[in-house]
Amino acid sequence: MGLDQDIAEFLNAAEAGAGRSKLEPYAELIRGLRQRRWTYGRIAAALRHQFGVTAAPSTVFAFVKVRARRKAGLALPAPVIAPSVPHTSAAPRPRFKIDA
Repeated sequence: MGLDQDIAEFLNAAEAGAGRSKLEPYAELIRGLRQRRWTYGRIAAALRHQFGVTAAPSTVFAFVKVRARRKAGLALPAPVIAPSVPHTSAAPRPRFKIDA
């Protein structure tokens, strides 16, 4: 048996792990509540009271932030802004009025 075959057999036998976040099943709910301008604290409280899921507001924030980063790669690139033309004058203006 070669190493590649050993690795392939091990991967086939390995069980899939649990989801990385306990908030994953509630992703659509959280997204909808954020669109309705709910605060992270209010979302955390609603998850606790309605579904028994304990998560701090900072956990909800991190969950939303990570998913926002994933979608950022799918967004259109920022428009290219032409560089501004520097102001040209005969003599440079003093930055401070110390000599006056």
